[in-house]
Amino acid sequence: MKTLKKQRGLSSLGWLFVISVGGFALLCGFKLGPVYLDNSFVRGALQSLAKEEEISSMSAGEIRSRLSKLFSINNIRGEVTKKVKVERKKDRVLVNINYEERIPLVYNIDVVLTFENQLDSSRPGECCNPPKEF
Repeated sequence: MKTLKKQRGLSSLGWLFVISVGGFALLCGFKLGPVYLDNSFVRGALQSLAKEEEISSMSAGEIRSRLSKLFSINNIRGEVTKKVKVERKKDRVLVNINYEERIPLVYNIDVVLTFENQLDSSRPGECCNPPKEF
């Protein structure tokens, strides 16, 4: 008979703990998920730009215009669109979209997400990975 008393399951305090942990996980998912989804659209825009062969002959304004159109299609707005930097080197073009998003999580607790996306025209297959330090 003593084994039946030990096998009753979670107490109400245990269930409260499980529900609160699950609720916090859902809160984090709902707050942070859209930001990661936007970054995946940014990466997709850079990858579609990498597939174009005339990227090295395009001006910085044309590159920004193409990216702006792709951002508009995917409904990406805000700081991301302002952080596009085009840098011309002797043999390649670097397109950097590095930005931070600050998401208020609970009361005065914020989550800061940092994204680094880079397109190197000399290596389009390695698109959207942050630059490697040598």
